[in-house]
Amino acid sequence: MKRAFSFFDELITIGLMPNAHTYGALITGLCKSGQMEAVDIFVNEMQSKGIDLNEVIFNTIVDGYCKIGMINDALKLQEIMEKKGSRADVFFYNTIASGLCKLKHFDAAKRFLFTMVEKGVSPNVVSYTTLITIYCKEGNLVEAKRLFKEMECKGHMPSTVTYNSLIDGYCKKENMKEAHNLRVAMEEKGLMPDVYTYTTLIHGDCVVGKVDEALQLFNEMTERRLAPNLITNTAMISGLSKEGRMDEAFRLYDEMIKDGITPDDTVYSSLVEGLHSTYCNH
Repeated sequence: MKRAFSFFDELITIGLMPNAHTYGALITGLCKSGQMEAVDIFVNEMQSKGIDLNEVIFNTIVDGYCKIGMINDALKLQEIMEKKGSRADVFFYNTIASGLCKLKHFDAAKRFLFTMVEKGVSPNVVSYTTLITIYCKEGNLVEAKRLFKEMECKGHMPSTVTYNSLIDGYCKKENMKEAHNLRVAMEEKGLMPDVYTYTTLIHGDCVVGKVDEALQLFNEMTERRLAPNLITNTAMISGLSKEGRMDEAFRLYDEMIKDGITPDDTVYSSLVEGLHSTYCNH
């Protein structure tokens, strides 16, 4: 923070009067580093000098507030902007909704996006994806799928994140057929599954006892040069252990260690329980 202030003072000393662009560049850097107290000082200074916040600076500050959970401060800034006649755009609404979701305030996030539509701001892919994700977390797949179809009808192409949210929702309902159908659909539209997609499907298949299908996905993702993470390995080891396939589970465990992934308690518990079930119950 001190470096930011001293640099700003240097500019003034050499006769360069700061404008909206100068303030914007400085505020962007401060927001990225989470120094929102310094941002507040510069915003107040801008207002005292009659320099208005433009849309880019406004959205940058809102994003900075939301990333550290200061949603109320972001909303207060909106009130200031609206008094000056500025109208919040879809980026603003999406950012606030995302911030609310990070705080687990899902109902508030939904209401905020509904308010956006009521005010005549059209939702985009991010808006739809946020709502779809919320409904999937709530287990309301009917509404999630309805929104998915609506966004496609309105010309918004679902993203990988959109598909991942739906796939996760169906996996949690143990509807693996629909989850896999969505994976096929996304590839048909030119979207490649990522580590999250595979991990979700692998975990879902293991939960319903389809370990061979999960193992096939595990091998496929490595063939596609997608590195399994801790969660992927944990799901696969757990699935193999429950089936009593301990040689395969320990082989995967060894590969995990070799790849530099540190096992957590769940991995060890799965292996211990697998060994107990396999050898102590016979």
